[in-house]
Amino acid sequence: MQKKSMIGLSQNQIKLFAAAAMVLDHVGMELLPQWTILRIIGRLAFPVFSYCICEGSRRTYHPWQYLLRLFGMGLLCMWAYYVYDKTVYGNILITFSLSLCVLYAFQYLQTCWRKNKLALRFAGVAVMLGCVGGIWLICDWMIIDYGFYGVMLPLFAELPACIGEKYSDAGDKRDWIRLCGFSVGLLVVSLQIGGIQIFSLLAIPFLLAYNGTRGEKNLKHFFYWFYPVHLLLIGLVSMCI
Repeated sequence: MQKKSMIGLSQNQIKLFAAAAMVLDHVGMELLPQWTILRIIGRLAFPVFSYCICEGSRRTYHPWQYLLRLFGMGLLCMWAYYVYDKTVYGNILITFSLSLCVLYAFQYLQTCWRKNKLALRFAGVAVMLGCVGGIWLICDWMIIDYGFYGVMLPLFAELPACIGEKYSDAGDKRDWIRLCGFSVGLLVVSLQIGGIQIFSLLAIPFLLAYNGTRGEKNLKHFFYWFYPVHLLLIGLVSMCI
């Protein structure tokens, strides 16, 4: 569903902004480590993409295809990381794949809870707890970008939005509640990671400007390929220097 208001930034626009910030971040990490400002700007990328994952989980017509595409690209990047430096690293696409899993589990819990049947509610709680517990074990077993709290960040946007049914027909109010919850989660992630991660809070004004529309063009495939392609290009430049 798209809002009628065209005031503000579309999802395409805020994701392009986040993509540019990510490029600067990785250039600063690989090519210009002395330029701390690039890493600071790069802190703006993760919150924007994380919030868009939350949006996508609610709006997609093909949730499992969405998850499989994201996870497939994440596995491709994992393989590339392993070939490059022999490490098993859960890149940001793996982080977002796990975020989608916990969001889908929460949506299932909500569906079961509305049925008002004890067995279904028990099943919903079991699925949710099993998903969160499984993700915690994965994050403990291997390096996942932004860690357990980073994976859970989109859930901070969904939990406050289901406080009361009175918000079910008030889209703007519900979006404000989501953004408030997300901001709290982002603060938790920033404090947990420490250092310059606190600058990720500067992404909140850009999310406030988000008008809820996707934008005129479908850039879905561009954003799927952007992450591995820009890393490959930066890696090639790094090897040539």
